[in-house]
Amino acid sequence: MATVSALFSLASFILAGAGLSIPALDYILIRRRRTAPYLTLATLAAALAIYTVMAVSLASSSSIVVFGGALRLDFYGAFLGVLVAAGALLVAIASLPEVSKWPLSPSFYSLVLLALTGVEVMLYIADLVVLLVTWALVAVASYVLVGIKKDEPSVEGAAKYALMGVASSSLMVYGIAILYGLTGSTALPLKSPQQGFLLFSAGVLLLVASFGFKLGVVPFHGWLPDVYGGVHPLVVSYIAGVVKVVGIIALVRVLYPLGPALGVKWTQLLAILSIATMTFGNVVALVQQNVQRMMAYSSIAHAGYLLVGLAAAISPAGKSYGIQGVALHMTAYILAKVGIFLGLAYLARKGVELTLAGIRGVGRTMPAISLGIAIQIISLMGVPPFLGFWSKFIYLFLSVFDVAPGLALAAIINSGISVGYYAQVLRQMYFPKEFPKEARKESAKDPEVIVVLITAIAATILGLGPAVALAPKLIPAP
Repeated sequence: MATVSALFSLASFILAGAGLSIPALDYILIRRRRTAPYLTLATLAAALAIYTVMAVSLASSSSIVVFGGALRLDFYGAFLGVLVAAGALLVAIASLPEVSKWPLSPSFYSLVLLALTGVEVMLYIADLVVLLVTWALVAVASYVLVGIKKDEPSVEGAAKYALMGVASSSLMVYGIAILYGLTGSTALPLKSPQQGFLLFSAGVLLLVASFGFKLGVVPFHGWLPDVYGGVHPLVVSYIAGVVKVVGIIALVRVLYPLGPALGVKWTQLLAILSIATMTFGNVVALVQQNVQRMMAYSSIAHAGYLLVGLAAAISPAGKSYGIQGVALHMTAYILAKVGIFLGLAYLARKGVELTLAGIRGVGRTMPAISLGIAIQIISLMGVPPFLGFWSKFIYLFLSVFDVAPGLALAAIINSGISVGYYAQVLRQMYFPKEFPKEARKESAKDPEVIVVLITAIAATILGLGPAVALAPKLIPAP
């Protein structure tokens, strides 16, 4: 187990060291911007290899507490750690043709590495102070990433993201202060006090509100449509596919161990938030004509789906399927959002307008990238045999059926609503009323095409069995 701890420390130092070194190297090497991307790729590949070894080791052993109780290394976190590292690597590969044109391209890669450092540490949090510090690291890096292109949509999105992020962080600080005042400890899992349970619940509620901001849960979603829907899709692929993980893992680490103490009212609260989030995201997505903005509202809806599993997991019945479903659906979500937004970035680079009218016929003129996008959309719809089917219907929805049948029914109805807008995208790609006259060129050697197809293949293979085989191990350490 000392080996696992050493591996985690090594990976963290590699990521943080490279992230901090890139700006200095860029200055010393007289702005040779090709240094930053390849250093980033090498760093991410090394980190991914280390996190994979960690996950394999933790799969067959119990969790371990490191750094004086600040972190708890378990397979649940290690599994997600491999996913986010892989997602970051895929985004970095796909960025090579586009980001090199940006004036601040070295800063982009530096921020990607620093944000990933925070995400990876956040996966194993066992102390609220560590949570606060890593949250701040991820948040600041994310704000700057969103505005890095300095165009009007990026600046506007970054401003809204940062303003709401400051409010979110304030709620977190207040929540931690209340919990520390009641319990005299910042260690996780939290211990429910014998007296002052109402105030304790208020502290936990403030934390949940803060985490809900990062996830895009209604009513904390105000920043998300402008960021996911207006910023360059390449940046969004990282924010939506990698950074968003911190919101759900924070909820899992805080709420899951507290399930029995919180009682049925918290299951009901999560159910209300879930239904509001799913319904808002899906209904508003139905009327969107811009595909990128449609996928932004889809991301809000999927935050609601994740809350379905969490509601089941913290219920008095304590459904393990729910918490397993959260991890599996995050897997499907990461693959899909990285794949779809990188696909949209590629279409935009090739001059395709990212509207329903603009993507007419790309299934015929750009078949490879369209196939990758289509598979991920079908996976998000929950069609077998893709991973999204298992994570959404078999784990998330079934887990809550006997806990909150109304929530299960609402989730199924919302999944049906989502088919309406996903099908619009597929129809315009493959079966438009009129095909465009101009030919669009696609090269199978383009990094974006390769990466999007990799995500599609992964969603297919994982849906054929491996994900279900891993599911029983996806239980967070107590």
